[in-house]
Amino acid sequence: MNLNKQLLCVSLLLLSLPWAGCQYLKEMDHSLRLGQEANLEATSKVIAQALAQNPAALHPHGQLTMPTLNAATDSNAFYCFPLDTPVWADGYDEEWLEVPWTDYQSDDGVHGLRYRCGISGNSLALFFSVQDEQVIYNNPIQSLASNGDRLMLATGSGRHYIFTAVAPGNITARYFNSAGKTYRESRIDAAWSDHEKGYQLEIKMPLALAQGRLSFQVTDESHQDANHYGPFLKKASEKSEPPWFIYQAQASKQTISAFNQPGLRLRLTTSDGWLIASSGNPESQNPSQAHWLLSKLYRALLTSNNYDNGRYQNGVNYAAHQEFPDAQQGIASSHWYRDPERSDHHILSTAMPIKHQGKVIAVLVAEQSSEQTAGLTDQAFSRLFLLSFSVISLTALALLGYANWLSWRIRRLHRATQQALVDPNEIIEHHPTSRANDEIDQLTRSYSDLMKRIQEYTDYLQTLARKLSHELRTPLAIIHSSLDNLSSQPLDTQSQTYQQRAKDGALRLGGLITAMSEARRVEESIEQAELERINIAELLQEITQAYRDSYQNNRFRLTGIDSSAIKNPDNKLMAAPELLVQMLDKLIDNASSFTTTDGEIEIAYKTTSDNIRIDISNDGPLLPETMQSQLFDNLVSLREKGSDKPHLGMGLHIVDLIVKFHQGKVTAHNRNDGSGVIFSLVLPRSKPR
Repeated sequence: MNLNKQLLCVSLLLLSLPWAGCQYLKEMDHSLRLGQEANLEATSKVIAQALAQNPAALHPHGQLTMPTLNAATDSNAFYCFPLDTPVWADGYDEEWLEVPWTDYQSDDGVHGLRYRCGISGNSLALFFSVQDEQVIYNNPIQSLASNGDRLMLATGSGRHYIFTAVAPGNITARYFNSAGKTYRESRIDAAWSDHEKGYQLEIKMPLALAQGRLSFQVTDESHQDANHYGPFLKKASEKSEPPWFIYQAQASKQTISAFNQPGLRLRLTTSDGWLIASSGNPESQNPSQAHWLLSKLYRALLTSNNYDNGRYQNGVNYAAHQEFPDAQQGIASSHWYRDPERSDHHILSTAMPIKHQGKVIAVLVAEQSSEQTAGLTDQAFSRLFLLSFSVISLTALALLGYANWLSWRIRRLHRATQQALVDPNEIIEHHPTSRANDEIDQLTRSYSDLMKRIQEYTDYLQTLARKLSHELRTPLAIIHSSLDNLSSQPLDTQSQTYQQRAKDGALRLGGLITAMSEARRVEESIEQAELERINIAELLQEITQAYRDSYQNNRFRLTGIDSSAIKNPDNKLMAAPELLVQMLDKLIDNASSFTTTDGEIEIAYKTTSDNIRIDISNDGPLLPETMQSQLFDNLVSLREKGSDKPHLGMGLHIVDLIVKFHQGKVTAHNRNDGSGVIFSLVLPRSKPR
C-alpha cells in the first residue's frame, strides 16, 4: 500500500469528529426532550388545576361529576362518535361506515346485536343490527307497542321509547305514560329494514330529548323463555337509571380551547379514557430552516434514542395508552410515541389527572411533536455537518497533497538510486538534493554521502589499471634488463631454472599491464573516432565469415540477414566501424572461450523502426544470477583461475564503453532453456553524440 492510500486510511480517523458531534447532539436532544417532558407536565398541571375549579363545565351535560362508563362493563353504555355528515333514518348504514360497531351479547349467549351511536349537530343518531332467526312483526290490532319483535330505548327523561314495525320501512316511536297509555313521539325518526340474520333499526332524535342518558332492551317474541335482553332494565320491577352516554361536546371543547398554545394539542377524557373534547395542533409552528436532506439525516440518527416505544394510536379511547393507567391513579405520566404518519417524528403525550374532592374525575392529555426540540437542534446539526464536512475535506486534501509531496521525494530518491545502478559513472549527477529538515532529508543526505563515496571508489577503480600500468612499467623494465644481463653470466642448472621462471613471470606481468592499458587506448580511440554511414548487415555477414576461419573449433550461424537485407537502406546507420568490429571481436572471443569444442555460436540480426538489435548466443555454462549486472564493470571476470592466459575482465568493459558511445545498450542473460548465454546489443538509428 503506497503512502497515498496509507494517509487516506489515516484520514478516515477524522470521521470520529462528526461521530463525536452526533453523540453530543444525541445527548443534547435527550436533555431537550427531558426538558420538554418537564415543561409539558408543568403546563398540563396548571391547565388541569384551572379546569378542576369548575368541574361542571367539563361534563357534556353540565353535571358536577364526570360520567363513568363502566357501571357493569364498557359495553353497557354508549359512546357517541362525531358524524361528519347528517344522518337520514332510512334503515341503511351508508352514513355509518366510519363509526365502529359495539357488540352486545345476552347473558344466555343466544341473542346478540351490534350498535352504533353518533352525534350530528344537535341530533343523536343510533343504528342497531339485531340477530334474530325469525322476525315477528307487530300486530296493530292487538297493540301498537306491546307485541312483535321490538326494541325499547330508555332515556334520561324517564321515558322508554318503543320501536316495533308492522313491515320494513319508516316506523313510529311510541312510549307509555304513567297510566299505561301509548303516545306517539313525532320528534323521533326511525326506520326498520331486514337482513339475512335479523333486522336493522336506525333512529334519529334531538340530543336534548335523551337528557344525557341512554340504554336499551330488545324483545324477541320467538323465544318466550328469554324474550327480554339488554344491558339494563333486566326486570320490570327493577328501577335503574340509564347510564350517561359520552360524546365530544362543543361546550367542553370551548372550555379547553381557552388554554390553547402553539404546538400543543389538548384532549379531555373521562376517567375511563373516553374522549370528550379535543383542541389544538401538536405540530411546531416554527419548522426547521435546515435543508430537508440534512433534517432527514439528523432524525435518522436520533431514531437510535430510546423514544420509539410503539406507534401512536389516534382514537376516542385513551385507556390503552401507556401513560394513562398512572393518570387514573392520580399520578402524572408522560410517554413518547412514533408518529404514525412520519416515521422520523415522535409525539410526546402527557396524561394529567383532574381531581375534584380528592377523586379523579377526568384526565387531561397534552400532546406535542418532537419538532418542538428537533427544530432547535436541526440548525446545530446542519452547522456541525457542514463544518465537519469542510474540515474533513480540507484535511483529506492536505494529507493527500502532503502524501504526494512525500511520494514525489521518495520516488525522486528511488529514481536517482536506480540511475546510479544503471550508470555508475553519473552517480552524483543524478542524485537529488533536499532542503527539508526531516527524516527524508536526512536519508537523502545519507544517500548523497554514500553515493559520493561510491563515486570516489568507482573513480579509483576506473583509474587503478591506468595507474598500475604506468607505475609497474619501470620496475618491470628493470626486471627484464636484469634477467637479460643475468643470462650472460655462467649459471648452474638450478639457477637457470629459476631464471626462466622469473622471465615467464615478468612476461605474464607485462601481458597484464598491456591488457590494463588497452581500455585506456579504447577510450582515447573513442574520443578520436569518426562516424560514417555503414551497412551493419553487410558488416555482420563479412565478419562472421572471418570468425569461422579464426575459430575453427566452433560453429557459427548467422540469422536474420539475406541478400535483400544487405541491399535494404534501413540497415544503415551512423557508427564507427572500427569500434564496432572491436566490440564484436571482444564478444565473439568471450563466447568462444566459454563454448565447448564444436559448440555453436549464433549471431541473430533484427531491426525495428528505431533500433538495430544483435544477439550473440553461445552454448556453455550459465551466468550467475548475482553477477549478471556486474559483467561489464572494470576488472570483473568469471573465468576459472589457473588459466595460462591472463584475464582481468577488460573485454566486456570495453564492449560497454563502445556501446555507450553509440548510445546503445548491452545486456547479458541466460537462455530460457538453460543451454547457454545470450549477449544482446541494441543500437539506435539516431546519430551518436
